[in-house]
Amino acid sequence: MSFSADPKSGPFQTILFEKRGAAAHISLNRPKLANAYNVQMRDDFSEALSAVRLDPDVRALLITGEGRGFCGGADLTEFGSAPSQVIARRVRWERDVWGQLVNLDKPIVAAIHGFCIGSGLEIALLCDLRVAAHGTVFALPEVHLGMIPAAGGTQTLP
Repeated sequence: MSFSADPKSGPFQTILFEKRGAAAHISLNRPKLANAYNVQMRDDFSEALSAVRLDPDVRALLITGEGRGFCGGADLTEFGSAPSQVIARRVRWERDVWGQLVNLDKPIVAAIHGFCIGSGLEIALLCDLRVAAHGTVFALPEVHLGMIPAAGGTQTLP
């Protein structure tokens, strides 16, 4: 069975999802925005991770990014757009991508290139194996603002 999606014809707006044999592949797909991680990507990513978890034929997962980088971090245009912090927190726990990555009982490989910043680095850190292209830029810019990265990047990095 093979799944693929693109914003024009598939079920996902912000990722590409494909299964080939025993391997599933999720690719972050907002290349014009450096694959900035937004609410829609979180929802799409969560659904794809659920599909991987529930498919007994999938034995491994590869995560990549389209375009010039893996992920440029959170989409800052969405900061403060939730109706309330309480609602934002509840929705985030309902779509706990970070927990899904940690608890997936199949090996996850991140193939990283270009920019791997903030949320992108946190995704990569929650994978079992990371392979990076020469010249890849890694950063957790939140720490320069005195903030703790949302998915525990300061704990998973060491």
